[in-house]
Amino acid sequence: MSASRFTPYQFVTLRTHERAPLLAKGPLKQLLLDCFTDTKKRFKLTVAGYVVLDDHAHFLFNAPAEQESSAVMNDLRGGFLRAWRKSVPLVQRDLANSIPFWEHGIEYRGAHTTDELRAYLDFIHYDPVRHGLAARAADYPWSSLPTRIVQGHYLDTWAELGPPAAISRVARECEPHKDRT
Repeated sequence: MSASRFTPYQFVTLRTHERAPLLAKGPLKQLLLDCFTDTKKRFKLTVAGYVVLDDHAHFLFNAPAEQESSAVMNDLRGGFLRAWRKSVPLVQRDLANSIPFWEHGIEYRGAHTTDELRAYLDFIHYDPVRHGLAARAADYPWSSLPTRIVQGHYLDTWAELGPPAAISRVARECEPHKDRT
C-alpha cells in the first residue's frame, strides 16, 4: 500500500491600493467572493479557505498542475474590477476607472505539508479577530470558517479562548515589508 501524497496549496494575499479600506462594505466583500467562486469554477480550484477583510484578502487553494497561480489571481482581480466598475453609478465611472484598486504585487506562499496547510487555515480564519472586525471568528461572514463549521471541520467555539499557536508565525510572514511599493 502506498502512502498518499500531500497536494501543495497556494496561500495568496491580495492587498488594496495603499491598504485603503476599499473592501470595507459588505457588498464589496461579497462581490469579491462571488468573483472568486467564478474563478474557482473556471480554473477547477480546490479551495481550502478564504477571508476578505477591509483592505486585503487571503485565499488558500490548489490549482490543477497546468494552471499558474498568477493566472488564477489575475483572473480574480480582473473579474472583480470589471464587476466593481459596472456597479459604480454612471456619474462616478470615470473616477472608478482612473483609480487603482489593487496593489501591483500579489503575495504567494506554498503550503507543502498538512501542518503548513493547517497553520494557514487557522491564520485565515482568525484574521478577522486579529483586525478587530469580529469578536468571534465563527461570526465573520466573509470567511470560509462558517462553512467549515457546518461541514464539521471546526467547532463553533473554535479559537474563542485565544489565537491558535501558529498564528504569530504566519502573521510575521504576512506582514507587508515597509519598503514595498
